[in-house]
Amino acid sequence: MKYARILELKREGLNRNQVHRMLSIDYKTVDKYWEMTPDEFSEVTVNAKSRKRKADIYRSYVKACLEKYPDMSAAQIYDWIKEKTGKKTLEFKQRAFRSYVSLLREEYDIPKPRSTREHEACDDPPLGEQAQVDMGEMLLETPIGRCKRFYCFAMVLSNSRHKYAVWQEKPFTTDSFIRAHISAFEFYGGRPNEIVYDQDKILAVSENNGDIIYTEGFQSYLNEMKFKVYLCRGYDPESKGRVEAVVKYVKYGFAEHRVVHNITSFNEDCIKWLERTGNAEVHGTTKKIPAEVFEIEREYLQPVPQYSFTAASNNTITYQVRKDNIVLYKGNRYRVPKGTYRPGKRVLMVIDENDNIAVTDAATGEIYVVHPLCHGKGELIGTKDRKRSKSEKVEEIENQLLTQFSDHELLLPFLEKIHQTKVRYYRDQLNVIKKLFDEWSMALVSDGLKYCIERELYSAGELKSCIIYLNEIQKEKEPSKIEKFILPNKYRGRNPETRDLGVYEQAMQGGYQ
Repeated sequence: MKYARILELKREGLNRNQVHRMLSIDYKTVDKYWEMTPDEFSEVTVNAKSRKRKADIYRSYVKACLEKYPDMSAAQIYDWIKEKTGKKTLEFKQRAFRSYVSLLREEYDIPKPRSTREHEACDDPPLGEQAQVDMGEMLLETPIGRCKRFYCFAMVLSNSRHKYAVWQEKPFTTDSFIRAHISAFEFYGGRPNEIVYDQDKILAVSENNGDIIYTEGFQSYLNEMKFKVYLCRGYDPESKGRVEAVVKYVKYGFAEHRVVHNITSFNEDCIKWLERTGNAEVHGTTKKIPAEVFEIEREYLQPVPQYSFTAASNNTITYQVRKDNIVLYKGNRYRVPKGTYRPGKRVLMVIDENDNIAVTDAATGEIYVVHPLCHGKGELIGTKDRKRSKSEKVEEIENQLLTQFSDHELLLPFLEKIHQTKVRYYRDQLNVIKKLFDEWSMALVSDGLKYCIERELYSAGELKSCIIYLNEIQKEKEPSKIEKFILPNKYRGRNPETRDLGVYEQAMQGGYQ
């Protein structure tokens, strides 16, 4: 069909370039078929079908990859074959394999989605002079079949094109961004003189007309590392085109279609991929192998001093303790012990090498509490203080009860249990018990306390019920008293009138008048 269409357009008077643009076919293909007769085309087709290629032993695997992932590049399939077979080199070259993949796409009608983007070429800086940094994100499959978003940090040395990449499960913060730099410099064995960045809120607060204002953490890191920063202006992708290509290469050459079992093994596989393919293949622009050029550029990198997160955090910036005994730090809320708050109270947030953060008194250096550093946003860090904390009013009521009731060994455990189980209503419970002490005898209250403790009934209401119950039992055990009838005074000393029975008989017969 392609051959017939080329001849049809040729007969209409179009030239090779016009056919190439109209059909979106490679110019070499158009030129190949331009003067070919139908008999020659038939012969070429028959020979192509019967000819065997070295890559045919992987034909079914390549076809399966293309059917499952139509956008998969030939370079990635080539690398997957090496990874699957464990071979460092294959029987055929990568360039020949690209042609083989193209033939399979035509044969099985699996076109590759296309996207284009134009860049302006930039001169290569001297050895060890510059690196470029960028970040990316990508949805990847997990072992349970669901997709999860992962985040990538990439750095590339501008001269040798030697690449480094690391992945993490959460979006980058200033701290994790700095840690990615530290691991990259360890990978390279040094740092360049200048690093090119895109404008990002985790490293720069404002461009400020050239007087760049960096975030607190990144400014501390720059003060230690001493490298220069080139911050790209808006709509200027060419300034860091090298690293943008690297991020895309890492995402679609390594990460795409992989299953992430855990982030550690995923990063280990990424480093192996860089050694095997990313830095070992001939670069398309420089026509050199990045790993080989890097061996020369390594000598031009600057040594990297040891960076301490504790030293960076231990500065003059203090944070206010809020009324609810909370300190706001980088979008999260960290608890401090109850009672720490005072009007105007300020603390330091000190991060150690184990990724823990200590809330420290700004004046005395006293450490109030240590929490694990949170890299997310909007989290409440730390558990609520469950220790016994009572106001002066509550302690005053307690002392009154202890003064009234002499058996402290009986009363104190009972009050302690109530405080543990009903801490919010402890004062109300004490007031109820205080009324019981006023209304009932201490002997009855003591019996009620013993009754409640034996049956683990720790409540002022339960104590009141027990006291009433024991009081009723005590009443039932007392002997009953019969009250004698006493004649009122107005009837005393009088004798009633005595009548003859005949009077009553006559009345019954109706004869009494």
